[in-house]
Amino acid sequence: MTTHKFKTGMFLNELQLPFDEGLAVAKDLGVEYVWFSSLVDRPPIAEMFDDEIDEIGEKIEARGLKHMIVSAGSPFKSIDLTTLSVDSFEDDEDFQKDFSDMVRSMEIANRLGVSAVSVYSFAWPGEYTAEKPTWPMRWTTRGGIISDVEMDKLEKAYTLMVEQAEKYNVDLVLSMMPWNYTNTTGNFRKVAERISSDRIKVMWGPADNYNCGESDVFTAGFLNVKPYIHSIHSKDLRVNNGIALDFDYLPFGEGQTDYATVFRSLRDNNLDPVVSISTHWTPPNGSRVDAMRTQVANVFSLMESLD
Repeated sequence: MTTHKFKTGMFLNELQLPFDEGLAVAKDLGVEYVWFSSLVDRPPIAEMFDDEIDEIGEKIEARGLKHMIVSAGSPFKSIDLTTLSVDSFEDDEDFQKDFSDMVRSMEIANRLGVSAVSVYSFAWPGEYTAEKPTWPMRWTTRGGIISDVEMDKLEKAYTLMVEQAEKYNVDLVLSMMPWNYTNTTGNFRKVAERISSDRIKVMWGPADNYNCGESDVFTAGFLNVKPYIHSIHSKDLRVNNGIALDFDYLPFGEGQTDYATVFRSLRDNNLDPVVSISTHWTPPNGSRVDAMRTQVANVFSLMESLD
């Protein structure tokens, strides 16, 4: 039985409930932290007025919960990096819209006393199309190869972001979606080392990394992200045919993600990132709350049973 104290959190978007009801579920299930990128009964995060932000903070505090990270939507998630040039970021409307949302998230983080904001890492070519033409190449190469041209663009974009992070004294936490450039620990590390800023952190997503063909993510992958881990994006899946992007999301512990090794690595290295629990699947009765209840129970069970 482990004596390590793991921090746990919940991604409220999964519940698709009004904010107050979502907080009640989080409190009832016993997590400590919550976060969200949108709320079903609130305006977009970046468009909220300060009094609306204050209300959110007060409600989280009143439940005895903590706000894990501020995410004003999903900035830089769906922008095709190939449509930009190193000199065009300041003039591109889509980039500037997401950049403005990110800056607003930093203002909100300062207001709420939260130390980090969430960003994404642009879309691989053709990713948000039905054909997904680059996926087979990316699976075969364990996540894809970032060209020097695209790395120059990423360096420029994140340099601009880091400047704002320094101004607002917050960390910049990159997510690890299969559809974005930091889809694997290897690609994330290349980007992080290129930017070379203490502000760059990661929400490590072992399941997504594995889904991108990074088969050793639970061991070697941990070493790639170890200096940067802010939180863990926890869900589970089974890869049926990787090159064909054939996979299924499953209840935590029933898929191929080796969370026992992940959690042991955190414990043995005395790391305490928030383990943020997501679902991405629904039970036969269709209840998102029941799905989250199963996820949380399974996460807690594994944490408590580590040798």
